[in-house]
Amino acid sequence: MKKNIYLLLILTSMGSLLWSCSKQATDGIATKTSIEGSAFIKIAHFSPAFRLAVNGSDSFNVYVNGMKLNGAFLTYGSLFPSVTNMYAAVPAGNNIIRLTMNGVLTPDSLMIATYTKSLVAGKYYSFIITDSLKSTSNSKQIFVEDNFMFSDTTTFTMRFVNAIMNDTAGKNVDVYSTRRASNIFYNVSPGTVSEFVPQPYNFVTDTLIVRRAGSMFELARLSTASNPLGRNRAYTLVYKGLPGVLTTGTKGRSLVTFANQ
Repeated sequence: MKKNIYLLLILTSMGSLLWSCSKQATDGIATKTSIEGSAFIKIAHFSPAFRLAVNGSDSFNVYVNGMKLNGAFLTYGSLFPSVTNMYAAVPAGNNIIRLTMNGVLTPDSLMIATYTKSLVAGKYYSFIITDSLKSTSNSKQIFVEDNFMFSDTTTFTMRFVNAIMNDTAGKNVDVYSTRRASNIFYNVSPGTVSEFVPQPYNFVTDTLIVRRAGSMFELARLSTASNPLGRNRAYTLVYKGLPGVLTTGTKGRSLVTFANQ
């Protein structure tokens, strides 16, 4: 699987180089001719109150060291890169990551936030934009290294992100698996990212349910029937949305997954 990740990254780099030759690099993925010495990053927009936090548009672009990283604007619930198992290759070392939105007359003229991140060559990172995007703390933003494990054929690995930052104080959550008939994550506070942990793989569809910690009170659920979890894979499970909104609508409480491996 790791070989597949590197193959996808190499193909992305080649495609990006051809794109730059067409003189449209500002509308595509940042160009890169080699992944040697690179770090790898995934950006996710899970900030339901983003518009209020920045007093502007709910969509943004991502620039790394002055170069546009994404293609189309990132809107709520979207990721870049969006292809399964894909990360964007960026230079190792200190990187300046800038979020921008369009001004009235000039595209990308309004700067939302700027971050300086130190990335290690060969390592993988996720930058999960939450309602705490203007915090100076990596853990609140949420910027994390993806230490996913390479599992065997009987398991996959999963971590849990509680991205509902403005939930009622002290209202932690559990994640219950109907397949295992038990909790797989316990007492997770808002803004917390768990480690990747092994989960048994089989062909039975699972339903994952977020509950108030220590209770049966359901907040959101996700069936894996339409997007099965595969063996030898690594996934991030995200609890997102507005805490006071029912599980309907674009920004209602919900569970989603994305692949890391």
